[in-house]
Amino acid sequence: MKKIFCFALLLCSAHIYAQQEYSIASIPKELMEYSNSVLLDELVEIDVTNIAKKTKKTHRVIAVLNKLGDGDSRLYAFYDENSKVKNIEAKIYNAFGKEIAHFKKKDFMDVSRTGSSIYSDDRMLGINYTPTTYPYIVVFNKETETGDTAFLSPWTPLNGYAESTKKSVVKIKFNPLNKPKYKPQNLEGYNISITENPDELIFSASDLQTIRYEEHSLSSSKIFPIVYVALNNFKLKGTAGSGKDWQQFGTWMNKSLLSDVNDLPAGTLAQVKSLVANETTNEGKARKIYQYVQDKVRYISIQIGIGGWKPMLASEVDKLSYGDCKALTNYTKALLDAVGVPSYYTVVYGDSMEWDIMEDFASIQGNHVILGIPENDEITWLECTSQETPYGYIGNFTDDRDVLIITPYGGKIVHTTIYKTEENTQTNSAKATITADGNVTASFKSVSEGLQYDKKYMLPKEKQEDLDEHYKKKWGYINGFSIADIKLINNREDVVFTEELTLNIPNYANPVGNDFLFSANIFNQNQYIPPRIDNRKQNLYIGNGYIHEDTVEITLPENFQPDGLPDETILETKFGKYQMSFSETADNKLIYSRKMLINKGEYPPSEYNNYRAFLRSIARLDKTKILLKQNVQ
Repeated sequence: MKKIFCFALLLCSAHIYAQQEYSIASIPKELMEYSNSVLLDELVEIDVTNIAKKTKKTHRVIAVLNKLGDGDSRLYAFYDENSKVKNIEAKIYNAFGKEIAHFKKKDFMDVSRTGSSIYSDDRMLGINYTPTTYPYIVVFNKETETGDTAFLSPWTPLNGYAESTKKSVVKIKFNPLNKPKYKPQNLEGYNISITENPDELIFSASDLQTIRYEEHSLSSSKIFPIVYVALNNFKLKGTAGSGKDWQQFGTWMNKSLLSDVNDLPAGTLAQVKSLVANETTNEGKARKIYQYVQDKVRYISIQIGIGGWKPMLASEVDKLSYGDCKALTNYTKALLDAVGVPSYYTVVYGDSMEWDIMEDFASIQGNHVILGIPENDEITWLECTSQETPYGYIGNFTDDRDVLIITPYGGKIVHTTIYKTEENTQTNSAKATITADGNVTASFKSVSEGLQYDKKYMLPKEKQEDLDEHYKKKWGYINGFSIADIKLINNREDVVFTEELTLNIPNYANPVGNDFLFSANIFNQNQYIPPRIDNRKQNLYIGNGYIHEDTVEITLPENFQPDGLPDETILETKFGKYQMSFSETADNKLIYSRKMLINKGEYPPSEYNNYRAFLRSIARLDKTKILLKQNVQ
C-alpha cells in the first residue's frame, strides 16, 4: 500500500512539475529564435559496467514550436533479437502545461526497421503523434537493454538544425578496468562541461542556441557539438571485441568478422582461375574479376547478423547472386584471393559530403564498405555494389576521405582518391543554325570526366521519357525545345562519358522589329545564385572543384549580322575564374567561347557574399544577348 501511495504521489508531482516548469512561457527568448523545437530537459543514463550488457534510461522534454519541429521529439526506440525495450511512454502537454495525450507502451506501433534495407532484423516501437495545435510539449521516457556494448551513441546536445537546447545531461557508469574513451568535437563557444569520476562520465550542456542551416557549409559533423564515446573492450552479438587502436581493432575485425566468410565453391574457383589465365598483372586479373562480379551479382541492403557488420558467406553470394555492400565486397575479395591478387576490405563513410573515419579514435564507425587493391604505394578502389561503375572509379560518394583498411596485420587509416579540379571536366561543343524566322537547329556534344562523369554515367539506364525530362530540367531556361536524337556513350575503360544530341528550338531568337535578339550561350547557362544569408556564422565550403568549357559555333541567317560583339570578359577570384569571348568568321558564323573554373576550398563566413557575387555575375554574363541586325537593301 505504501508503494502504491508513493507511486501516485510521484505521478502527481510529475504533472505539477510539467505544468510549472515545462511551459512555453518559461523558455528563454534566445532559445526560441530561429528554432522549430527546444530541448527543455534531457537526462540519459547509460550503464556499461558489465561488458555483456548495456542499459539506457532516457528522459526527454521537448517543446515543439511549429510543424517543422514535429519530428524532433523522436518518439521511438529500436530493438532486435539481442536487445529489448523495457519501458516506453510519452505524454503531450499544451503550451500551458495541461496534459492532452498519454501514450503507454501498448500504444506504440511495433514495426520492422527496414528503411532502405530489403531485410533487417531490427525493429522499432514508435508513435506518429498528429498535433491539433502549436506549440506543444512532449515528455518522453524510455528504458532499453542490450547485450551489445560495441555501440555507444555519441552525445549530441544539439540534435539538428533549428533545434535549441536548454539542458542536456548524459551520465555513463562504467567498470574502472574498462573506462570508455571519448572524443569531443566542436565544443568551443558552448556552455558544455565534461566531468570524470572514478566510475562515471558526465557530459552536461545548457542554453545552447539553435544553429541555422546555411548553404555551402561543411558537413554537420564538423559544425555541431558532439562527444564520441567507445569502449576498448566490448561485446557485439555475443562476440568479444577489442580496439584500443586501429591496428588492434582491425585484427579483431579480421579474425571475428571476416576470417570465416570467404569460402567459394570449387566450380567457381576453377571458373575464375580460367578467366584470368592469360593475365600477367594484378590489374589485369582484378579487372576481369571485377567485371565478372558486376555481370553476376546485384546489390540489395541486408542488415542482419553481427550488428549488420559481418558479411554473409561468399558461397551464399555466389549461389544467390545478390548481397549488400559487405557481402559483395567480401565476395570480390574472396575471388581475388583465389587468383592471387591481394585486396583490403575497407570501411568508409559513404556520403556526398566528405566524412572521415576518425584517425585517432578506434571504434565502430562507417556506413559502407568498398575494396582496395594495393599496388606499391597506391591503392585502386572498387565500388562493389554497382553494376555500372568503372574499374577503379569511386566518384564523390567515397572520394577524398580517411577510411579504414583491414590488412593481414590489422587496421590502418588511409585516404581515398582525390579528384583534382583539372580532372573534373565537362567540355561542351555545339553547332547551331539560326533560321530567318528565329528558330534554331543544333547538334550538341558534351564530354565529361572525373567527378563530372559521376553525374552522367547512369543516364543510359534511364527510360526515354525520363531522359527527356532530364534534359528539359537541365535546359529549363529554353522554352519548347524538342530532342530529335540522343546518343550516349559510356567509355568505362577511360572513364569518359559522351552525350550527343540533336535539338530543335523554336523561336529561340526573339524578334525585335526586323532584327533578332538571342543568347549565344545556348547550353550551359548558370542560373544558380546562392541565397542571401544575413549574419552568416559558418565557413563557406565548396566541396568539389571543376572546369566547364563551352564552344558554340552559330551559323547566322542570311542578310543578318551582329550589331557589335561584347568585349572579352574575365572574372578572376579566389573561388575560381570565368572567361567569355565572341568572334566572327568570314563565312557568316559567330563563335562563342566560355570557360568556368571553380576551386574546391574552405573560406571564412565573410567570404560568402563575395562568392555569391561571383556566381551572380556569372549568371548575368551567361545570359549575354547578341543583337542580329538585318541588312535592309
